[in-house]
Amino acid sequence: MKTIHPSRMLKAALLTDAAASGALALLQLLANRMLTQWLALDSRLLLYTGIFLLGYANLLLVLAYTDRIWPWLLRFIIAGNGAWAVACLALMALPGPAPLAAAYLGLQAASVLAFAAWQHAGLMASSGMRRGPARASL
Repeated sequence: MKTIHPSRMLKAALLTDAAASGALALLQLLANRMLTQWLALDSRLLLYTGIFLLGYANLLLVLAYTDRIWPWLLRFIIAGNGAWAVACLALMALPGPAPLAAAYLGLQAASVLAFAAWQHAGLMASSGMRRGPARASL
Protein backbone atom coordinates (compact mmCIF):
# COMPACT_ATOMS: atom_id res chain seq x y z
CA MET A 1 0.00 0.00 0.00
CA LYS A 2 1.14 3.49 -0.83
CA THR A 3 2.24 5.68 2.08
CA ILE A 4 3.32 9.29 2.38
CA HIS A 5 5.61 11.27 4.64
CA PRO A 6 3.29 13.74 6.42
CA SER A 7 4.09 17.42 6.02
CA ARG A 8 4.55 19.72 9.00
CA MET A 9 1.22 21.30 8.11
CA LEU A 10 -0.52 17.92 8.24
CA LYS A 11 1.09 17.04 11.56
CA ALA A 12 0.00 20.39 13.02
CA ALA A 13 -3.55 19.89 11.75
CA LEU A 14 -3.73 16.40 13.21
CA LEU A 15 -2.34 17.54 16.59
CA THR A 16 -4.72 20.50 16.80
CA ASP A 17 -7.70 18.34 15.83
CA ALA A 18 -6.62 15.78 18.45
CA ALA A 19 -6.41 18.45 21.14
CA ALA A 20 -9.80 19.93 20.26
CA SER A 21 -11.45 16.51 19.98
CA GLY A 22 -9.94 15.37 23.26
CA ALA A 23 -11.07 18.53 25.04
CA LEU A 24 -14.60 18.17 23.65
CA ALA A 25 -14.64 14.49 24.67
CA LEU A 26 -13.66 15.33 28.23
CA LEU A 27 -16.24 18.10 28.38
CA GLN A 28 -19.01 15.81 27.17
CA LEU A 29 -17.99 12.97 29.47
CA LEU A 30 -17.16 14.88 32.65
CA ALA A 31 -19.90 17.52 32.40
CA ASN A 32 -22.54 15.30 30.81
CA ARG A 33 -25.41 16.18 33.17
CA MET A 34 -24.68 19.88 33.06
CA LEU A 35 -24.45 19.92 29.25
CA THR A 36 -27.64 17.87 28.99
CA GLN A 37 -29.48 20.50 31.04
CA TRP A 38 -27.97 23.53 29.30
CA LEU A 39 -28.16 22.26 25.74
CA ALA A 40 -31.29 20.10 26.01
CA LEU A 41 -29.46 17.37 24.11
CA ASP A 42 -29.81 13.69 24.99
CA SER A 43 -27.22 12.64 27.57
CA ARG A 44 -26.56 9.39 25.67
CA LEU A 45 -25.73 11.33 22.52
CA LEU A 46 -23.19 13.39 24.45
CA LEU A 47 -21.86 10.29 26.21
CA TYR A 48 -21.42 8.14 23.10
CA THR A 49 -19.95 10.92 20.99
CA GLY A 50 -17.61 11.75 23.88
CA ILE A 51 -16.39 8.15 23.98
CA PHE A 52 -15.95 8.16 20.20
CA LEU A 53 -14.01 11.42 20.37
CA LEU A 54 -11.56 9.95 22.91
CA GLY A 55 -10.67 7.17 20.49
CA TYR A 56 -10.56 9.57 17.55
CA ALA A 57 -8.23 11.94 19.40
CA ASN A 58 -5.90 9.06 20.21
CA LEU A 59 -5.84 7.95 16.56
CA LEU A 60 -4.94 11.48 15.49
CA LEU A 61 -2.14 11.62 18.04
CA VAL A 62 -0.67 8.37 16.75
CA LEU A 63 -0.87 9.62 13.15
CA ALA A 64 0.68 12.99 14.05
CA TYR A 65 3.76 11.22 15.41
CA THR A 66 4.02 8.64 12.62
CA ASP A 67 6.59 9.01 9.84
CA ARG A 68 4.54 7.25 7.17
CA ILE A 69 0.76 7.39 6.75
CA TRP A 70 -1.66 5.83 4.28
CA PRO A 71 -3.33 8.56 2.20
CA TRP A 72 -6.61 6.60 2.19
CA LEU A 73 -6.74 6.83 5.99
CA LEU A 74 -6.26 10.58 5.89
CA ARG A 75 -8.96 10.93 3.25
CA PHE A 76 -11.26 8.86 5.46
CA ILE A 77 -10.54 11.20 8.41
CA ILE A 78 -11.17 14.26 6.23
CA ALA A 79 -14.46 12.78 4.99
CA GLY A 80 -15.36 11.90 8.59
CA ASN A 81 -14.89 15.52 9.60
CA GLY A 82 -17.26 16.49 6.81
CA ALA A 83 -19.79 13.90 7.97
CA TRP A 84 -19.53 15.19 11.56
CA ALA A 85 -20.34 18.70 10.31
CA VAL A 86 -23.36 17.40 8.38
CA ALA A 87 -24.57 15.52 11.46
CA CYS A 88 -24.26 18.67 13.60
CA LEU A 89 -26.21 20.68 11.04
CA ALA A 90 -28.86 17.95 10.85
CA LEU A 91 -29.29 18.05 14.64
CA MET A 92 -29.66 21.82 14.43
CA ALA A 93 -32.41 21.39 11.84
CA LEU A 94 -34.51 19.18 14.13
CA PRO A 95 -37.45 20.92 15.75
CA GLY A 96 -36.78 22.66 19.01
CA PRO A 97 -33.02 22.81 19.59
CA ALA A 98 -32.19 25.31 22.30
CA PRO A 99 -30.30 28.39 21.09
CA LEU A 100 -27.28 27.33 23.13
CA ALA A 101 -27.42 23.86 21.55
CA ALA A 102 -27.56 25.43 18.08
CA ALA A 103 -24.48 27.51 18.90
CA TYR A 104 -22.68 24.45 20.32
CA LEU A 105 -23.46 22.36 17.24
CA GLY A 106 -22.75 25.21 14.82
CA LEU A 107 -19.34 25.79 16.37
CA GLN A 108 -18.55 22.09 16.04
CA ALA A 109 -19.65 22.07 12.39
CA ALA A 110 -17.51 25.09 11.54
CA SER A 111 -14.52 23.70 13.45
CA VAL A 112 -14.52 20.28 11.84
CA LEU A 113 -14.90 21.80 8.37
CA ALA A 114 -11.88 23.98 9.09
CA PHE A 115 -9.94 20.91 10.29
CA ALA A 116 -10.94 19.02 7.14
CA ALA A 117 -9.68 21.83 4.92
CA TRP A 118 -6.43 22.14 6.91
CA GLN A 119 -5.86 18.38 6.86
CA HIS A 120 -6.51 18.25 3.11
CA ALA A 121 -4.02 21.06 2.49
CA GLY A 122 -1.51 19.25 4.72
CA LEU A 123 -2.09 16.00 2.85
CA MET A 124 -1.46 17.71 -0.49
CA ALA A 125 1.74 19.28 0.91
CA SER A 126 3.06 15.90 2.10
CA SER A 127 5.92 14.21 0.27
CA GLY A 128 4.80 11.30 -1.82
CA MET A 129 1.57 12.95 -2.96
CA ARG A 130 1.38 13.33 -6.72
CA ARG A 131 0.83 16.90 -7.83
CA GLY A 132 -1.04 17.53 -11.03
CA PRO A 133 -1.61 15.08 -13.86
CA ALA A 134 0.98 12.44 -14.56
CA ARG A 135 3.17 13.28 -17.57
CA ALA A 136 4.39 10.77 -20.08
CA SER A 137 8.13 10.79 -20.52
CA LEU A 138 9.58 10.90 -24.01
